[in-house]
Amino acid sequence: MRKIRLRTKFLLSLLAISAGLTAATLFIVSYSIQKRVREDIRVDLRNSVNTYQTFERQRDTALTRSAELLANLPNVRALMTTHDAATIQDGSADVWRLSGSDLLVLADRAGNVLALRTDSSSLAQGMVQGFLRRSLEKSEASDWWFGGGHLFEVRVQPIYFGASSEGATLGFLAVGHEIEARAAKDVSSIASSDVAFYCGDTLVATTLTAALHTELATPLRDRSNDPSGAPREIQLGKERFLMTTVSLSPDDGLPVSLSILKSLDRATSFLKDLNRVLLGLGLLSVLAGSMLVFVISDTFTRPLANLVDGVRALGRGDFAYPLERSGGDEVAEVTAAFDRMRTSLRESQQEHKQLEERLHQAHKMEAVGRLAGGVAHDFNNLLTVICGHGDLLLDRATVEDSHRHSLEQIRKAAGRAVSMTRQLLAFSRRQVLQPRVLDLNAVVADMGKMLPRLIGEDIEYAFHPESSLAPIKADSGQIEQVIMNLVVNSRDAMPDGGTISVRTQNVLMDDAEARKRPPMTPGPYVLLSVADTGQGMSEETKAHIFEPFFTTKEVGKGTGLGLATVYGVVKQSGGFIWVDSLPGQGATFEIYLPQALEAVAKPEADIKSPAIPGGSETILVVEDEPDVRELACEFLTVSGYSVLEARNGLEALEVLSRHSGPIHLVLSDMVMPKMGGAELTARLRTLRPDAKVLLMSGYSEYSTGPQGPVPSQTLILQKPFSLRTLVEKVRDVLAGKPEPAAERHQGVLD
Repeated sequence: MRKIRLRTKFLLSLLAISAGLTAATLFIVSYSIQKRVREDIRVDLRNSVNTYQTFERQRDTALTRSAELLANLPNVRALMTTHDAATIQDGSADVWRLSGSDLLVLADRAGNVLALRTDSSSLAQGMVQGFLRRSLEKSEASDWWFGGGHLFEVRVQPIYFGASSEGATLGFLAVGHEIEARAAKDVSSIASSDVAFYCGDTLVATTLTAALHTELATPLRDRSNDPSGAPREIQLGKERFLMTTVSLSPDDGLPVSLSILKSLDRATSFLKDLNRVLLGLGLLSVLAGSMLVFVISDTFTRPLANLVDGVRALGRGDFAYPLERSGGDEVAEVTAAFDRMRTSLRESQQEHKQLEERLHQAHKMEAVGRLAGGVAHDFNNLLTVICGHGDLLLDRATVEDSHRHSLEQIRKAAGRAVSMTRQLLAFSRRQVLQPRVLDLNAVVADMGKMLPRLIGEDIEYAFHPESSLAPIKADSGQIEQVIMNLVVNSRDAMPDGGTISVRTQNVLMDDAEARKRPPMTPGPYVLLSVADTGQGMSEETKAHIFEPFFTTKEVGKGTGLGLATVYGVVKQSGGFIWVDSLPGQGATFEIYLPQALEAVAKPEADIKSPAIPGGSETILVVEDEPDVRELACEFLTVSGYSVLEARNGLEALEVLSRHSGPIHLVLSDMVMPKMGGAELTARLRTLRPDAKVLLMSGYSEYSTGPQGPVPSQTLILQKPFSLRTLVEKVRDVLAGKPEPAAERHQGVLD
């Protein structure tokens, strides 16, 4: 031993130490990995539970929103007002298809089921009746129903006659999604685990094989032994699992639970191969240890340290930390894979943020639109009175010149208010349109004769039409207003001059392109783009440009309704609008309108009566607003008509019954308390079949009526109206001039 060289002793010692360390390392690594795998599985189970709970909340929110939207549909309300079970059952088919749910129930206000739609033949109506009554008695909007071997997650929503605050309930609507194999598979994909749904002790759905279904019942009965819900190990067949169970229902409700399972055997199957690999590496390290001690360098440790630093930087939210990827070894490959993962994660976060911003913007625009439409509707009644009495005073021959000037100023101001009201209605998509099939190239070309004078000589205007452009169906006047507003907006963005380019072309939007522009759907469109070389817009400005009264102009130089009007007209015409702009690089507005299948309509001659026509017939005016009713009566009286009046539909029926003489026409508001214009029109066909009807409306949402559909032959008079508009429309109705319901006139100031 003494003759052995020191280097050999050192090497032998190194070999012994290496062998001992290798054996200890193998044991420690194997033990640590098994322990870590178990802990990771426990963490994964907790994460899976959290992921499912998040998914469940989102699904409950979506189900709630779907139920609310369905309950607020006019056809659902109209269906429930029939109170006829057969009619409601037949009509519920379309509602069920629209809902996309597995279960649809319609019940009256007492909770009696009138319609049931489901693919589960074993779910009887009597069974559903009991489920619904139980949910209503507990006053729970969200509940679980289990019957006939089927489990449903259900949302119950009241169907109100009007606004929910008024409390007038027509009945109840319940929609639900069935928990079955497909749903279990979806949850399994989201939770990245095997799952099993139970109702009490009954297994409803699972992703495990059929051979394990019987054995699943035993762990379920024993789950009450661990009230904390902590993961625990179970044996199913020859395989070990870690399982955790979460209750999906309240304590006093149906006992629905979800068990999430992860296989221990599959998670640790790699250990055998790993042990063999580690043993081989240990022997190799023992034999070559003496050499490796001297050749270790930073060529391995430096890239690895850099990768670790990159991982830590990613944990802090730094996606731009520089990584070293020199060489082609495993560390370089792992570094490249980590970089790709980091880039994908950053893109996903950015896309998620953009989708959240778009959703928030859409909700905000919808809320602002409702507010704007409501204000404009109420304002129309006030403008009707102001404009009408102004016209009456101006028609008097005894008005002094000084007073006449004041009245004309009042009339001009009211006219501007009417214009602003229509812009608000356009933004809120509630204005009355006159859609017809148009050649967009012809509309833009006609406006091209006027636009250069509007934008000034320092701005170049260019129109690039597509020769074979498909037709569209829209209101030509509103499309002209859209083009005008966009061109004026571009002009104001170029105080020092520039170029405005208007372009039209056919576009076939595929699925990939449509997904980039949600909520756009695939299909053929006609693209109208207006581009300028102006100042451009920041992202903050782009987020608000379609909001009413938002403007970047100086005080007094803009109402902030131009682009809001564009947005409303495009949306009401079934189209979509997008803006692409950067500061200093101009702006491009792109409008996508659906292509029409019909041929382009021929232009109609614009004929205007030289004088206001009069008459001597008897007219019944039905209007709940006293000022508007008084004005309409005065307009008709001064035009020679005999006028009767009523405050609502019920009072109008009394007048129709009392009056012994003929009533040639009924002029009625669409929306009134007790009985609206649509129902009055239907009743009138029985009481006075010879009497004609002219309805008044504040905006297009009521042209079909929340209180019933309007016959296609009935004309609509848009508020606010003037003396000429009212009298001419009355004359047209009495003369029997036809007018399609899709082309209802708007009230104008003459």
